[in-house]
Amino acid sequence: MKEFCKQHNLTEDQFTGKQKIEGSLYLNSLTSIPAGFNPTVGGYLHLDSLTSIPAGFNPTVGGSLYLNSLTSIPAGFNPTVGGY
Repeated sequence: MKEFCKQHNLTEDQFTGKQKIEGSLYLNSLTSIPAGFNPTVGGYLHLDSLTSIPAGFNPTVGGSLYLNSLTSIPAGFNPTVGGY
């Protein structure tokens, strides 16, 4: 988690969703995300290259959530999304 946060300029509280990320978060080149990543994003969340998401991933997104390359969705996936 710490390395992921450092690479993407996030705090640990932003990683877990305890602190809101103002604006949008663009992580289009990621092919996987670590367990426990559950951001709260005020704008859009772009995760266009992910083909799967870990169980428990349920972000809160004020704008739209982009998961264009997903090939599977785990049971219990229930994000809160204000847009599309």
